[in-house]
Amino acid sequence: MHKRLVPTFVIMSLLVTALLVPAAYADLHGEITGINWQWTQLTETEPASQSVVPDPENYVLTLNADGSANLKADCNQVRWEYTLEGTSLSFNTVGPATLAYCGDDSSDQLFLEKLGMGGTASVEDGRLVLTLNENAGTMVFDNGGPAEATPATLPETGGALLVAPWAAMLLAGLGALGTGVALRRRS
Repeated sequence: MHKRLVPTFVIMSLLVTALLVPAAYADLHGEITGINWQWTQLTETEPASQSVVPDPENYVLTLNADGSANLKADCNQVRWEYTLEGTSLSFNTVGPATLAYCGDDSSDQLFLEKLGMGGTASVEDGRLVLTLNENAGTMVFDNGGPAEATPATLPETGGALLVAPWAAMLLAGLGALGTGVALRRRS
């Protein structure tokens, strides 16, 4: 009789585990979607530093239930796709984006670079904490309130340029180089 109970117990344990593990993952997904997460802090490991973001309302991450992510990177709007598997958060960084120059004091490129690394997400004391991949540090986000159903300033794919942040910098550099060459030829 005991021989029959052991396989039954093992099967029941596996079924309960299979039901509970996805529920735990869904809880994190439900905790972090539909919220305007404002970037407040960056801790980097190389070089070791910790900084507070001066204008968190200018650096916002919104994870939508459909797998899209709306980003406000200072004066730019960006739309990426994200994947959340358990606590692992990763981004497909190719998507529509405005490519305005936000000024020398802006942290827009740093925000996009670090966020694009992805990492391990957790909610601690009501804050979203992203421990970056490659041991690159930690980004901390405060809850900025519920997100709009459809952001009014999100770039549409028909009118926006689809590039990764590094490609935008390359294009800007090539544009400046071309301008310099043209200026030298005229003199």
